[in-house]
Amino acid sequence: MLPVGYFPCTQDVSEEGNVSGLIDELMEQAELCEEVGFDGFFFTEHHQQEDNYLPSPVLLSGMVGARTKRIKVGTCVLLAPLYHPIRLAEDIAVIDQATKGRMIAAVGIGYQPPDFDAFGVSLKQRAGRTEECVDVLRKAWTGEAFSYDSKYHKIENVRVTPAAYQDGGPPIWLAGWVPVGLERAGRMGDGWIADPIQSLDVIKDYAAQYRAEAEKHGRKPYIVLMRDCVVGESWDACVAKSEPTMITHRYYYEGGAYVQDKHLEAVKTSDDLTFELLAKERLIAGSPEQCLEQLQMWKEAIQPDYVMLRMRQPGGPAQKEALEDIRMFGEKVIPNL
Repeated sequence: MLPVGYFPCTQDVSEEGNVSGLIDELMEQAELCEEVGFDGFFFTEHHQQEDNYLPSPVLLSGMVGARTKRIKVGTCVLLAPLYHPIRLAEDIAVIDQATKGRMIAAVGIGYQPPDFDAFGVSLKQRAGRTEECVDVLRKAWTGEAFSYDSKYHKIENVRVTPAAYQDGGPPIWLAGWVPVGLERAGRMGDGWIADPIQSLDVIKDYAAQYRAEAEKHGRKPYIVLMRDCVVGESWDACVAKSEPTMITHRYYYEGGAYVQDKHLEAVKTSDDLTFELLAKERLIAGSPEQCLEQLQMWKEAIQPDYVMLRMRQPGGPAQKEALEDIRMFGEKVIPNL
């Protein structure tokens, strides 16, 4: 069965209208995900956001780990350039121990200037700092003392304790959606996170590049398919609640994030985007049966090893419906993958 992870909305959309209420809702979502068969629950990271975007993916992963017993917990993605890798290695190792090996560390280089401004780190350093961070994490999780002298970090005879629960530490997945990022994921990563908003042909091309790089560097390819998802009892029910997802994707389109493809030939502005158009390849959308058909299409196209779904956007749905969507997907889709 293809494992499915859940990627929650960590912007303040709680019914209480406050951050503590949002955190309560996230814990409730995580507990339900475990109950109905999801494989993992993952957090991302941004800083200085007006909507109270939660900036602490490692901490939140630990909180979910304490509330669950089976599902994996982790980051997707943490912004590696913003961390001292020794501190990060320690925190992740503690969570890996506390969860008895359920931690996954997915990392990215970042792209938003406010994230870097908050820590006084230059955007120009993000690639180099990320690669050094991954190097140090792996050395730190051996349980042995090590030294590391590089451009951004000078570490002398340090031994990180406790060691991680998993031999060699948690898996490190890398995001990367340009040739240099795909090369990095293939060379350094235990997995690659596919671009969550591009169409099938684009992702097929990226996946082929990543697989070639992984094999060149002696690594077993591991592909994480990431998608926004709108599930409902019927197609009409999904259309009726699609506007929060449409707002998000219009934002992506207006920001130039979409790679042009055959489905966008008639799209001149974001107003031309329709839910039906996005559902062709950019979303997992529709009834449980339709969601299964779309996931089967992706399985045949890129042979993913893991699926990550975001089912809630900053504009909703409200918690009650979000929980209903999690239950529907867990009970009617996941067992049939």
